[in-house]
Amino acid sequence: MNAKKIRSAVVWGDSLARGVVFDEKRGRYSIAPHPAAELVAQELGIEMTNRSRMGMTTTQGMQMMEKDLAKGLHADAAVLEFGGNDCDFDWKAISEAPEQEHLPHTPAEQYEKNMRHMIDRAKQAGMEPILVNLPPVNAERYFRFLSKGGLSQSNILRWLGETFQIYRYQERYSMLVTRIAQECGCRLLDIRSAFLNLWNAAPFFCHDGIHPTAEGQELIGRAILAEIS
Repeated sequence: MNAKKIRSAVVWGDSLARGVVFDEKRGRYSIAPHPAAELVAQELGIEMTNRSRMGMTTTQGMQMMEKDLAKGLHADAAVLEFGGNDCDFDWKAISEAPEQEHLPHTPAEQYEKNMRHMIDRAKQAGMEPILVNLPPVNAERYFRFLSKGGLSQSNILRWLGETFQIYRYQERYSMLVTRIAQECGCRLLDIRSAFLNLWNAAPFFCHDGIHPTAEGQELIGRAILAEIS
């Protein structure tokens, strides 16, 4: 990325881009002291508007993007960070009926269409689209976390086959982001490699297995800055 050409950016994404972490002591989510997006913006002197929201999927992201553009929101770049919620499932429904077919919140084919639509809309608005791939998940932690609250671990595992399937399925969406970026000629911020390059990435993930810790957010920020430089 040529930082000299980018003085302002709008970030549309989910809790990862927002900097959400899970506070195990208080048993709730909060914002990291130094979210990656803020670290990068401050270091590069970029005026950033963060429109990311926890739980956001590409479908919701498209709707927000359209509303924001209609209101005149504009910047040099549009950072698109989606996928973690799109590839997730209704685990309660799976727990209750593991023998049935269950689709993710956004099937892969629709996810790709949504991402390409947002890329096109960014270009039409005169903004450079920049994509972000997905950090890996800690499948074992997420499995334990999602099966709390009365859900049947045995039924969920019966449907999954093995807990590592959570990792594999999420990885598919991250690979989609990479391919879409290549085919659309978009810049890609590879934050996944920052975690995969660690010998032990476990300390950088929250208790829920899917959100990076505060240190994980800083790792993402440093990785993006290193890639830019």
